[in-house]
Amino acid sequence: MTILENIIKLHEDLIEFSSKLQAASANKMHDESHIEANVYTAFYKIIAYAVTLHRAILSFCEAGWTHISAILLRTIMECSANCLAIINNEFPEYMAFKYLYHPYFQFFRDDGYPENKREKAKIDIEQGIDNLKDEIVKQKARHYIDSDRIDIFWFRPEERGVSAIINNYGSDELKYVYGTYSMSAHAGHLGMFLFKDNPDEININPSENPRKTKLALIESCKWLLELLYIRNVFEDLGFDSEFSDFFERIEASGSQRH
Repeated sequence: MTILENIIKLHEDLIEFSSKLQAASANKMHDESHIEANVYTAFYKIIAYAVTLHRAILSFCEAGWTHISAILLRTIMECSANCLAIINNEFPEYMAFKYLYHPYFQFFRDDGYPENKREKAKIDIEQGIDNLKDEIVKQKARHYIDSDRIDIFWFRPEERGVSAIINNYGSDELKYVYGTYSMSAHAGHLGMFLFKDNPDEININPSENPRKTKLALIESCKWLLELLYIRNVFEDLGFDSEFSDFFERIEASGSQRH
């Protein structure tokens, strides 16, 4: 698959920029402790995962699997949703704690899980609570783990669902596109081959889709950049001019012909 060089360059520059953003956050955390520890950890893990998805999309496209991209793009958007749920709460540290420790609650409450692993999960939870600095947050965390029911989704009951989070806090375009890409994630009729140049061509082999490959890579850049922007604004990392440059490059790439 031949891909325009400027799009490859944009894709790779965003990976480098994400590392630059992380380094700035780490330095600011070291010097100022500008955000709570769990919020920092959640951002670090979520954005690292989003960058790996961004890189995987390029690998899929190069190998002829462009039509799989919508599923990965949707997951990058869910990375944004997780961050938005954390930072738009009155207590971001509490929401970050829930995000990080929710799986341990599930393990601990699951009677079918091995006893030694359940005990390890309980120890991890207690350590996580002990590490909380704010007493109100600590009380909320204690109340949460002592509640009768742990929901399958970490952000409940504060938020109803991913779509609700995006509708409440996301950009207008994110709201629209997330629903569109959900058709692919749920194997909907129109979603399965959303990123094929000819959606009516049904086969199980890799294929050349130059027009949709370009779109998939630009979309990957766009949604990773939106996620990075959420972090930049919340942490006040000072990369506003860089974001303007990237937005302009994405716009220009989208209008470029093959």
